[in-house]
Amino acid sequence: MHKTYPILHVVLVILCCLSFIYGAKLIADAIQAASATTDASKPKALSDAVLLTDEEAASYVGLPETSFKELVNKSEAIREKLSAYDTDKYISFFQINGHRYYSKSTLDKWIDYHMLHSRGKDPFSS
Repeated sequence: MHKTYPILHVVLVILCCLSFIYGAKLIADAIQAASATTDASKPKALSDAVLLTDEEAASYVGLPETSFKELVNKSEAIREKLSAYDTDKYISFFQINGHRYYSKSTLDKWIDYHMLHSRGKDPFSS
């Protein structure tokens, strides 16, 4: 007959539990280190920025950058011909050293204006 050693069973169970916990901690540390590296490499979040570049503004309104620039250029060409206009109808920006900057609040107003008035049409179509 085999003799059982209950204390040996308890020790083995404890060792298994400790190795499981240690392995889980190693995995958690690796995941945390990987996400910390990813977070550090990210640029400043758009939600923190007050002014947006062409690229950031395009991303903010959900358009490809080239489409957004075309829309801004079309908007500006129409607006320049007018002596009076509803400011929210056109995309407002200012330039510094040839770079355009947009305010998130004016982009929000522009989106709201066209959600109410464009009714699914191109906002700058004739």
